Amino acid sequence: MVTYVRPSSRLGRSRAGLVACLLLIVSLIVPPLPRASAAAAYDASIIAVSAPRQLAPGQMSAVSVTVKNIGTATWSNSGKNYVSIYSYDWNRRTEANSVLASPGWENAMRPARLPVSSLAPGQTATFTFPLKAPATPGTYSSDFLLVAEALRRMGNGRFTLRLDVKHGVVTPAASLAAAPAPPPAEAPPDIATGSTKWRAELVSMSGSEWQIGMEENIFVTLSFKNAGTETWKKDGPSYVSIYSVNGNKERESAFRDKSWNGNQAARLVETEVKPGQIGHVKVELRAPRSPGAYREEFMLAAEDTAWISGARVVLPIVVPVTSEFIATAPPGFNASEVLSQSAANRNGIYTATLLLRSAHEVSLPGNERQQITVGFKNTGNVPWNMRALKLAGVTSASNVAVSTRDGSWRDATTPVQVLGVTNPGEIGFLTFFIKAPPKRGTYTASFRLQADDRTVEGGLIDIPITVTADGVIEPEPKPAPAPTPSSPSTPPAPSIYTPQPLNGDEASLPAEPMIRVGIFATTDDKMVVTAKFAPLEIRSGGPNGAVVCVVPLQRSVTVSYDRGAKLYRVSGECTAQSSAWYVVHAQDSLSPMEMSDFSRPVAWLPGANDNTFRANLELRYASAVDQVWVINELPVEWYLKGIAETSNVSPPQYQRALLTAARTYAMYHVQRQTKHAARHYTVDATYDQVYRGYGAEARSPNIVAAVEATRGQIVTYDGKLALTPYFSRSDGRTRDWTEVWGGGPYPWLVSVPVPHDVGKTLWGHGVGLSATGALQMDAKDGASYQQILSHFYRGTELRRVYK
Repeated sequence: MVTYVRPSSRLGRSRAGLVACLLLIVSLIVPPLPRASAAAAYDASIIAVSAPRQLAPGQMSAVSVTVKNIGTATWSNSGKNYVSIYSYDWNRRTEANSVLASPGWENAMRPARLPVSSLAPGQTATFTFPLKAPATPGTYSSDFLLVAEALRRMGNGRFTLRLDVKHGVVTPAASLAAAPAPPPAEAPPDIATGSTKWRAELVSMSGSEWQIGMEENIFVTLSFKNAGTETWKKDGPSYVSIYSVNGNKERESAFRDKSWNGNQAARLVETEVKPGQIGHVKVELRAPRSPGAYREEFMLAAEDTAWISGARVVLPIVVPVTSEFIATAPPGFNASEVLSQSAANRNGIYTATLLLRSAHEVSLPGNERQQITVGFKNTGNVPWNMRALKLAGVTSASNVAVSTRDGSWRDATTPVQVLGVTNPGEIGFLTFFIKAPPKRGTYTASFRLQADDRTVEGGLIDIPITVTADGVIEPEPKPAPAPTPSSPSTPPAPSIYTPQPLNGDEASLPAEPMIRVGIFATTDDKMVVTAKFAPLEIRSGGPNGAVVCVVPLQRSVTVSYDRGAKLYRVSGECTAQSSAWYVVHAQDSLSPMEMSDFSRPVAWLPGANDNTFRANLELRYASAVDQVWVINELPVEWYLKGIAETSNVSPPQYQRALLTAARTYAMYHVQRQTKHAARHYTVDATYDQVYRGYGAEARSPNIVAAVEATRGQIVTYDGKLALTPYFSRSDGRTRDWTEVWGGGPYPWLVSVPVPHDVGKTLWGHGVGLSATGALQMDAKDGASYQQILSHFYRGTELRRVYK
């Protein structure tokens, strides 16, 4: 890109800074006249463009552009003048955000860099990048241009993509989640095909392939977002359920269970699911007494009204051959033929070639994060229904065990997982964040591509990481001494457990406290908030301050800070200014509100944006660090419902254990109020505990249930709150606090064995609770959450700290 100034940039913090920045902007926006040497050195010819002409709303596909270097300079994909493709506005003569931008792009205006390290004059290369159809039907056009960064826009390297967006389009690259219904002629007479009223998006499945023993039962939970305009209901007219289908016709399934109603496998779990919300169906499958590989097709329907578009799923299921079946098989049964056929169906060739890599290496201060996009071409012979990256390991020059896990990861080893079909020859894109280790040094993080839970040959990628400066580890106060912990034992079966109040007096328990969460430091000193769920009040000086104005539903307000005048300002629905800060407060004190100028995509859920937060949003200048922060103040329990420290489908007792540890950590800082005092908040949303707000809460009903089941419970030692660190995975034992961070000793944070982690690699600091060890204690040993916590935090007990 030749120009580096975006329309949303702020120009300065004082009049002097304003003038200087204006001069700088003028010098940057007006490009220099191209020199003849530069024109000759960097030029391109478009050889071929392959792109879809039609897509359904919200559907993703891929674009391939073959270009030839017709200049005299060798192109590079790194360095000062790297070559890339930009979306370009020919009327304004500047790079611009594209209406076809996709989560796989480097940013909203740059879809891809040169896919090879260098391209000599006369050589050709093919850029490949995703695009996403807008949500509204219509005809769209977007111009693109090859650019030698900070040097030249290549006038001959121009091409245009035109896209018709309409319902009912089927393309080879259509995703599994958005597979549209077949033509209306195939529909049975009693149920019509879906419309904009009845649409869905597949959010998640509880697996990618299932293996069921003959005549055994399993449950499969499917999560769908209501993407239409009609509310889904569990009962009554047009109730929503899921059917076994073939195309748009009901079909008798070999996996039909006695709980089914004919071909209707299950009804909606929730009583109702409004547009934009997520609903679930829980299908019970019973395997037939016929071994083999099956593909069972299901689809949501609004009873007697419509098939729900975008709600089609295909479940690959394997019923293995057993020795018992072979012994009782009818004459003529050929076991080897069934085995070989099943293997052929299941074990096709899974190979890939890495074609796109947005960063070849990472250089960051300790604990900072960077987004990376990779694109793998499916060079095998079977489609990928689901693709994911798995952490293969992290190595360091000092051989010290470290972690690169970012808070956005699905779990300790999975940075990103994407549902959607990648056919042979197509490219599957994966976008994720990597977090730098806390200590200065050089590291290499290795990741391996998996498709449908299988390791893909050619899918290994190494990312060198240089940590330029140490991160910060906060020292914690020394606790009171305690008895020596006893040796661990296998946990007994779970029992019902009700913690006592911390002070032993139920009546004197305080009300639930509020917590202040630092969401991010702004770059433009403002926030734009929309009243999406309830009217909002603008209050001066805090949530209990005077009401300045009311923002009606679906209206927005902008709060900004003027550094020069040292004033806070409100504009949009109302206007005001004051030396005291403003808080945007939900009129009912709890409803979510949307920060419409903040983008935090969900890597594994295309189109999702975690920019919605409950109760209060505050813009606050922190003079000690010269930053303007957006702060979300809300009750502690609602904060916990919005954290993303574990998956919604992890075992329930493990969820309760981890969330109780998270509550304890949060309450520790609520009581101290010192860690981030200079920034005016209690915990941050990234490094203390990963907090994503209302979006995570809406996607995770099981997490919400675990929070509610443990309300007010914290881990205590000797009658006082105990600090409860946790980490991803141990190597068979946890570490003593002193062993890792010095100081102490801290009697509850001592080394304990973790049998389920034996033989594995340590991920994380190693102190406190091992997430994988705790998960297996629930899943395999049947341990309750209090048993899990007492194993990892020795000599502790659970108490309730508020009502």
